[in-house]
Amino acid sequence: MPSRTYRAEAIVLKTHDFGETDRVLTLLTRHFGKVRVVAKGIRKPTSRLAGYAEPLMHATYQLARGRNLDVLIGAESRAMYRTLREGLHGIAAGWYIAELADRFSVERGPSAPLFDLVENALRHLSTGFPPALVCRWFDLHLLDRTGFRPELGRCVECGRLPDEVTNTWSVEAGGLVCARCAPQMMGGALALSVRGLKSLRYLLVSDFENAAKLRVDEALAAELEHHLRAFLQNVIDREIHAARLLDELARLPRAVAAHP
Repeated sequence: MPSRTYRAEAIVLKTHDFGETDRVLTLLTRHFGKVRVVAKGIRKPTSRLAGYAEPLMHATYQLARGRNLDVLIGAESRAMYRTLREGLHGIAAGWYIAELADRFSVERGPSAPLFDLVENALRHLSTGFPPALVCRWFDLHLLDRTGFRPELGRCVECGRLPDEVTNTWSVEAGGLVCARCAPQMMGGALALSVRGLKSLRYLLVSDFENAAKLRVDEALAAELEHHLRAFLQNVIDREIHAARLLDELARLPRAVAAHP
């Protein structure tokens, strides 16, 4: 007979209050997929587990199997990503990563590669790497690991290698469309610069340590963000809510956005 309790290394993706003192946590676990658990009494001032029931918390959770939801009974911290929470850009990027991880994962499905990707991204955010670079690297590797990798090597229409000119990015077709096929596109296509294409290719094949060497100015950053956001939203068929906060922060003076 299987044990009623188990331990799971997990990252909290999101939470919502339940009843008067409880909270439901959506956990991305390394070995058990996405799991929803209830933390009973967690909102009481005396709760000893309150700190473990916040989004982006990384801990080993002690859980008891329940009829509808498993129940949180204990936790041991692994990483709190404190420096990530010290600036609005960092916390917004963390929420962005958590939201996409939630959208692309399934309950109780295999999750170790996705868990490792999320942990890697949050760790580098907390270390102080530019949030935009971490998010673009995460975007591409998330699409790759979940079976939605965009085509970046050949034209999705004719299969030919693209010339080093401005080509086209089509979210509907699945990636790169060469300049020769672009005039036949019916709509929804975006111009893709030579720098943009090369940067997408480089980020996709690089671990983060090498990806961090990429030089990204404001124009390139805007192009990569626009194209990948459009692609992701086409896959999940909905808006990425955390992206709106990132857009708002981009319009603020740097001195204001640097502090929560």
